[in-house]
Amino acid sequence: MTPQQNLNKKIIVDLDNQLLYAYEGKTLIYKLDCASGDEDHPTPVGTFKIYSMDEKHFSHTYKVQMDHAMFFHKGYAIHQSHAVGAVSLLKYAGFNSFGSHGCVRLSESDAIKIFEWSLKGTPVVIKKVYTISD
Repeated sequence: MTPQQNLNKKIIVDLDNQLLYAYEGKTLIYKLDCASGDEDHPTPVGTFKIYSMDEKHFSHTYKVQMDHAMFFHKGYAIHQSHAVGAVSLLKYAGFNSFGSHGCVRLSESDAIKIFEWSLKGTPVVIKKVYTISD
């Protein structure tokens, strides 16, 4: 993949709706349920880039497996987790005490998809409010 093709990829995380969008240019490639940080450990908002990718990552801080990890900001990552659908639904319904320590969690199948699609340097935009016009 050329550097230009990498620049056309972008991940957008919609914290309000607990959704992750993956775009190539203006084409939506994936729309995935995700679960973000809880009220005590919010997911950072802003524009970042994937700076490291680890297919089999173990967090020594939290003593948990975080496979298909794509780190985007100071140890925060998009990664595989369990019960993502249920946590995503609870967070969407306003129960913000559920969630991660700030990472963006995906189901195993979705984490594999986005990990294989992404490249180091892929932009990651995390927003509280996301509209298609963004």
